[in-house]
Amino acid sequence: MARVKRIGTAFSTWVRQTVRWWGGIGCRVSFFVTIALVLAASLVGVFFMGEGKRVLDEEIRGRAIYVARYLAALTLPDMQARNARAIDDKIIPALICCSEEPSERDLLYVLVYDHSGNLITGRTRTERIPPGRPRLSLEFSPGNTITIDSALNTPSKNMRTPSFQRLQNGVYDVIHPVVVSEKRVGFIRTGISGQWHARKYLDIVKKGALALVAILVLGLVISQILAASITRPISRLSAAAEDLGRQNWNAPIPVQGKDEISRLSHAFNQMALTLKQRETSLSRGNRDLFILHTAGLDLMESLDVESLLEKIAARAEDLVRADTITISAVDKNEKMLKYIGAFGSKAQTLLGGDVILEAGGIYNWIVSYGTPLLILDAQSDFRFEKAVMESLGIRCLMAVPLWSSNSMVGLLTAINKKGGACFDKHDLRLFTVFSNLISAALQNANLYSDLKNNVHKLEQTQEQLVRSTRMAAVGELAANIAHEINNPLTSVLGYTTHLLKTLDMQEEPKRMLEMMEQETLRVRKIIRNLLDYSRKRQAWMQPADLLQPLKETLALVQGIAESSSVRIREEYDGQEFIVSMDSNEMKQVFINLVNNALQAMPEGGELTVRADRQGQREAVVAFSDTGNGIPRDDMGKIFEPFFTARGDGSGTGLGLPISERIVLNHNGRIEVDSEAGKGSVFKVILPLHREAPSAER
Repeated sequence: MARVKRIGTAFSTWVRQTVRWWGGIGCRVSFFVTIALVLAASLVGVFFMGEGKRVLDEEIRGRAIYVARYLAALTLPDMQARNARAIDDKIIPALICCSEEPSERDLLYVLVYDHSGNLITGRTRTERIPPGRPRLSLEFSPGNTITIDSALNTPSKNMRTPSFQRLQNGVYDVIHPVVVSEKRVGFIRTGISGQWHARKYLDIVKKGALALVAILVLGLVISQILAASITRPISRLSAAAEDLGRQNWNAPIPVQGKDEISRLSHAFNQMALTLKQRETSLSRGNRDLFILHTAGLDLMESLDVESLLEKIAARAEDLVRADTITISAVDKNEKMLKYIGAFGSKAQTLLGGDVILEAGGIYNWIVSYGTPLLILDAQSDFRFEKAVMESLGIRCLMAVPLWSSNSMVGLLTAINKKGGACFDKHDLRLFTVFSNLISAALQNANLYSDLKNNVHKLEQTQEQLVRSTRMAAVGELAANIAHEINNPLTSVLGYTTHLLKTLDMQEEPKRMLEMMEQETLRVRKIIRNLLDYSRKRQAWMQPADLLQPLKETLALVQGIAESSSVRIREEYDGQEFIVSMDSNEMKQVFINLVNNALQAMPEGGELTVRADRQGQREAVVAFSDTGNGIPRDDMGKIFEPFFTARGDGSGTGLGLPISERIVLNHNGRIEVDSEAGKGSVFKVILPLHREAPSAER
């Protein structure tokens, strides 16, 4: 009983293993591969057997036609002459030659007929066949004999193409008409044995069958190996998929080969890599959003342009890790790209020059179309000068436009990414979003600056109103003085001068009279200045060289300057400055400014007079002295009537107001830069009337 029980247990175990094996993918793969191999071997065998028979038949036919054509060409003249002996002599060598090689011992007989189908002569390997012999019995191997009619039947006599007939024992009877110039001159009849060809065919079939059996056995072995190779990767794939399900992105599935399992494993790895990349991308996106958010808050808090530019550079460096950041303003009138801020290792070099927007250049393209641009290799880009890029060390750059009210106003550029890498499309997208924040911040700063300017203009307008009120008062006062004081003052001055010239007085009375004369002259000068300041005379404007009244003024005061130990240095570049002006009034302006400069240097010094162009539309004459300068508190009062910084009472306080009024009447302006103890710079800026001839050339 125990033995029976053990046998039953072993049998049930075998059954369970068999069922499990059959239910496994390896068994199914092996089974279906075996069935497929058997079917494929059967189909291949049937196909090659049929194809072999067809090839055998074509080979024998080709052999027969070749022999017939060879003999026809050999016996054609004798066939036309019905020369049986000559024909017999020529076909004997053919039979002898065909008996030398095993592959050529297939020619059994040759019969030659005239054009009417009558037998001329014939030959086998052993005997000659005369014309009158009706039948031919041929033993081509022991026990194999065939019998044929030597005469041609009627259909054969009328045919114009070769005919093939398979006789018993694998002999092919071939009748080949001989045609010359579309005229039949006779027939060549040959008998070809197919036994040798059949043996060769059977040998090939045997070898093919053995090969198929070997392939089948090999296929069975391969199917087992294939089943095992499929099962093992699937097991590994299943285990790796479980790890992937536990979000273990760093446990890739081993990939071996390029089959479906390998592609599936590769797909799992790609999925894990994609998930990991998306997690990284989300982290990077969160970082970028945080930087953009904080940058937006930081930029919106800045209303000063200079501090705003510094914050822009710092935030841009954090965002795209750029080595150098530049902010440029577009001047479409002058077609220039002017740097208003540059930060980084190449800042000083770039600030040294502006960029001309030439046709075809990258910056001109951006300014024209307003689209961001990413240059991965600036040194090989045909739109840049390679030598310039190499000298500046610029490898790659990004440039995005800055907009204000649907108009492009500037350009934000990032040059060379830190670490030696290049910018990518992600950096360009971030930079583009960042440029929108910059545009809004710059617009706010510009609005704030415009507001400050408007407030300043309002203050200036109010100040001008005060000045106008004072001028009205001065005008009224001047008119009264002119009528009430001028005539008595003239009498006093005249009598005082007459007494000094006619009387011989002692020193003390004479000194008193001279003092009276000087003070009277000073009062008259004040009255005249008041009249000049209050009157609105029509200036005589005409185009002239601004240097002419300037040089005349300097020549006029040269002696006074030398006596005051003041050196006057003139700096001109040789070109003309044609402006529309009243030369006498401009000379009065220059005299007032030079006198103020000389009086500001009582201990001597240097006065530098420089004439230059400001852009293409304005001429500038600058008077720079090394005198005492103007205190900061007095800077806003120097153009007010009657204000003077001289403590000796020698000044009237009307020189600068009169000069400012004259320059304003010429559509110009006066700018002042001064610091107490370090001298002053007064600039007279006038619009150019036309280009100087030298500049036009």
